[in-house]
Amino acid sequence: MSWIARIRGMLQAKRLDRELDEELNAHIAMRTQDNFADGMTEDEARWDARRRFGNSTLMKEDTRAMDIVGWMETLGQDLRYAVRMLRRSPGFTLVAVATLALGIGANVATFSVVRAVLLQPLPFSHSEQLVRVYDDLRGSNSLDVGMSVPELWDLRDKSGVFQDISVIWPFDANLTGVDHPERIECLAATANYFTMLGVSPQLGRIFTPQDAQPGFTDGNVISDAFWRRMFGADPHVIGKKIRIDDDLYTVIGVLPPGFRHPGRSLESEVEVFSAAGFIGPPFPVKPQRSLRLLPGAMGRLKAGVSLEQAQERLDALSAELAREYPTDYPAPAKWALRVVPVREDLVGKMRTELFVLFGAVACVLLIACVNLANLLLARSAGRQREIAIRLALGAGRARLIGQLLTESILLASLSGGVALFTVVWLRGWLLKLAPAGMPRLNEVNLSGGVLLFALAVSILTGVIFGLAPALQAARRHQVAELREGSRGAGSSKHQIKVSRVLVTCEIALSLVLLIGAGLLLRSFWHLLDVRPGFEPHHLVTARIWIAYPNDPEKNPYRTVEARGAFLHEVLRRVSALPGVVEAGLGSGNGLPMETRPNQVLFMIDKHAAESERVPTAEMSTVTPEYFRVLKIPLIRGRVFTEADDSKGQPVALISETLARRYWHDEDPIGQQIRLAPGQTGSGAEEQWRTIVGVTGDVKSDGFEAASAPYLYFAAYQRPSYSLVVYLRTAADRGILGDAIRREVQGVDPSVPVFAVRTMDEVIAKYLADRRFALELLGVFAGVALLLASIGIYGVMAYTFSQRTNEIGIRIAMGAQRSDILRIAVGEGALVVAIGIVSGLIGSAILTRFLQSMLFDVKPIDPVTFAAIGTLLTVVTLLACLVPAHRATRVDPLIVLRHE
Repeated sequence: MSWIARIRGMLQAKRLDRELDEELNAHIAMRTQDNFADGMTEDEARWDARRRFGNSTLMKEDTRAMDIVGWMETLGQDLRYAVRMLRRSPGFTLVAVATLALGIGANVATFSVVRAVLLQPLPFSHSEQLVRVYDDLRGSNSLDVGMSVPELWDLRDKSGVFQDISVIWPFDANLTGVDHPERIECLAATANYFTMLGVSPQLGRIFTPQDAQPGFTDGNVISDAFWRRMFGADPHVIGKKIRIDDDLYTVIGVLPPGFRHPGRSLESEVEVFSAAGFIGPPFPVKPQRSLRLLPGAMGRLKAGVSLEQAQERLDALSAELAREYPTDYPAPAKWALRVVPVREDLVGKMRTELFVLFGAVACVLLIACVNLANLLLARSAGRQREIAIRLALGAGRARLIGQLLTESILLASLSGGVALFTVVWLRGWLLKLAPAGMPRLNEVNLSGGVLLFALAVSILTGVIFGLAPALQAARRHQVAELREGSRGAGSSKHQIKVSRVLVTCEIALSLVLLIGAGLLLRSFWHLLDVRPGFEPHHLVTARIWIAYPNDPEKNPYRTVEARGAFLHEVLRRVSALPGVVEAGLGSGNGLPMETRPNQVLFMIDKHAAESERVPTAEMSTVTPEYFRVLKIPLIRGRVFTEADDSKGQPVALISETLARRYWHDEDPIGQQIRLAPGQTGSGAEEQWRTIVGVTGDVKSDGFEAASAPYLYFAAYQRPSYSLVVYLRTAADRGILGDAIRREVQGVDPSVPVFAVRTMDEVIAKYLADRRFALELLGVFAGVALLLASIGIYGVMAYTFSQRTNEIGIRIAMGAQRSDILRIAVGEGALVVAIGIVSGLIGSAILTRFLQSMLFDVKPIDPVTFAAIGTLLTVVTLLACLVPAHRATRVDPLIVLRHE
């Protein structure tokens, strides 16, 4: 029979039943007529015809079984029977649905994030071709040191692997011409940026390669959020002007609402996109190969070029350029180009954390399934007589298993529906739990793939927790076990063994989760114990950006003296604020744990051997008060003074790590250093600077990172456009933020103040990813511990309730209650011991996946393994003790009378 006929039959079931009845009646009528013709009476003829024809109902069922209609009828019967059974036990149904909904909901919520962040391609055409390109100096293990404009041209013209390649340069800018100046996040790129991504605007147009100019183009493209916030979603925004860093730009396009720059940003989403050629003002007019002012590039690989092939070609290009320009690429530096998929670069370390959390919620769901499987096993004991009778009457074992599995799958499907409703209802709140820096959160939704996952996991859950009870209930020896049950045993030994095996698995899974959470807790604890090299408490920071116009002649702060005067006045004003103990200023790229490393190359006078190694360090410019405000210790020499200005001798301070790395046992005080050619950002020759002091190390790149070598330049000799105000105070951050803004704009009304936060908040933001993973895994481990305790309590309580007669007889024959307690606890302890050993083995295998998330803790940490193993052993043994103690209180007289 064709599938079309089967589907037609399913839709016309009543008509087919009527036709089948008519056909059967016709056959019976014909036989009746033959019997009547042979001399039988009418009643005898009809009775004989029906007897010869057989069971017409069975024949109809066999006929239906050959069609999809029969299968649908059977499923409908099983579903109606399952609904009746669940309605008969509302308490069990509510507990089961709540437990499974928790597990399924956690899995669906986590999968929706994993799918959006890790699995789903970026929302661009052939996004797998998009890559980031970085420059590294492998000789000093320095990554992402910046790219020069000639290197960008080499990648475009000589590599042979890119369809398109664009500069990626996120930067702060001042938006003026509005009620009050504010900081916005911009992205400078080459004019082919949007064509490389394949993006179309919702209004106006995008810039194209035909818009390319040496400096910045006049037209800017704005984000949908910026359009709505600044222009009220005005459909006539095209052609309007915005003033950024005192330069007027024309809005030429508005991007669609779903567009996000596929890369890491500074503080927030990119709001304004600018095109530039990077070879005209405000950039150095004459590009230098050693001037690494570009942060990096993004490219689209040619069709058919794999990532490995691209990396091989870039390695060859690096070697070729190093031979051609040996002065710019000294051999000891081991300069190299590195290509990384954009999606991988965007996600970073979040990949491991999300997969670990996804595995954790899967474990919680498995533990919930084991608990429910034990509950169903207990319930099946009450249905033992029913199942045995049905088997004795000829019911097929497969038919019974299917019916019992239908009940389990229905229960899991109900739970899945509740879980989906809860996830949709709490979606906004759940997303707020994620760290602010998690990429692609805007793409998290309940898509078709997530709904399909929810359906699949619901059905799979029903099969997992329903299969063991179904197989147990439909065993062929149920009739014999029914006799055993009628003598009072209540359940088979095989059933009790199955329950204990399930609880053993539950304990093992719980131990794996608990040990994982314990390792992350110890790691986090060790991180908090790390001394960052400065005092973060009672320290408020605020960021400032001084406008940098494209035309240097329009820049009121183009001279060192003008910027130095601005710094002096700002520092004087904020130092006088109520509650401020002391204030200092530093460059924007030097805020610890907040900004990406600002690595520079430098040279050491009279240290040719060291200079050949191309020394690298992180750099910041600071005022004299900076070290006192942050409480960074001075190891030797002196700190900067007010005399270290543009008229004084150029000076520098270095960190202890830098002194130890490049001067070893020598005293660096009085030695001279300068930035390598091309490190100034303007192409001008750098001055030699005398080292006047050595400071303590600062964990600028994070607690887990080694202290980076650091160069400090005097702010009044080399003032930066990007600044951070540091205030040592106990005053409230909110009140202080308004006061800082008022004082800074009292010096220059066009300068915005933003990102006002305490240093404790900066550190908390840095630790947010680790805290997020720790808290979630800790919650999951706690739920697992609770479920494991409930599971072993339930199994032991059920076991001894079924052995009441045996215990009563033992006591009647002289056994002491302590003997009964020892037997009971011993049986529970055996289950716990097997579970603990299995869990320890599983943890030793699985915790190695946590390696990248740990700090100063090994994946197989004896202290954590022993402590968590002991904790779980104590908790589960206590759970065994309650039913064991209850078993010792059995009255033998009542038991024997009942027997």
